[in-house]
Amino acid sequence: MQNKFMTSCLVGVGMLAVTGISYTQDMPAKPSKPQSGVESKASEKRAMGEVTSVDAKTGKLAVKTSEQDLSLNVEASAAKKSLESIKVGDKVNVSYRDQGGILMASSVNKSAAMDGAGSSSKTK
Repeated sequence: MQNKFMTSCLVGVGMLAVTGISYTQDMPAKPSKPQSGVESKASEKRAMGEVTSVDAKTGKLAVKTSEQDLSLNVEASAAKKSLESIKVGDKVNVSYRDQGGILMASSVNKSAAMDGAGSSSKTK
């Protein structure tokens, strides 16, 4: 009787050990989120639209694209300097990244006078 009890305990402990091993194998080897210091160029986005507001002193820019309204913080000093020549109603091209829900623009350039018809003339 005592032998059966000992055997049952050893089988139970063995099953727990095997279960624990299977759980550790399901864990990913690398974290799923990229580390904050390492960002690829693939995360950089581009947009073209009309400036709805601009504040060169604080580095804030709002751009209305055909798909959405973007509220951008301009981070690079060269891009901040370019805000001085941009006014409401100008068409701009922006490159930006989403950093935790805050859109950070790395470059802002005035685009050539395009009225929507010029941008769709890529048909062959």
